[in-house]
Amino acid sequence: MITIQESFGKKYKVSSGTFYHIDTPDHIVEKLEQIRLSGQRIVLDYGDIKTGRSWGETNDIAGTIGRSTGQIKVPILIHNKKSMGGGSILTHCIIGIKTSLGKIKIL
Repeated sequence: MITIQESFGKKYKVSSGTFYHIDTPDHIVEKLEQIRLSGQRIVLDYGDIKTGRSWGETNDIAGTIGRSTGQIKVPILIHNKKSMGGGSILTHCIIGIKTSLGKIKIL
């Protein structure tokens, strides 16, 4: 279940204790939570969600989804099992996800 929560003056979508950018579509929140809980490796495609045009990012787009620490736990992309953390995922800018099964899901 996705809820809206305000924390530190900002609104977030929250699912299973993970805080997502308020502009992230619900179906992407649900898909990312499913992937996070399964531990699948993914490759993200960021871009303009209105036009579907990819930004062509090549760095920091592959790994597994984890969560940051602290009161607001945002989804982060963890490069590999030896990594100690990772960068925040721009959840409101995802136009596609390639799973470890090799399927590209345009969202």
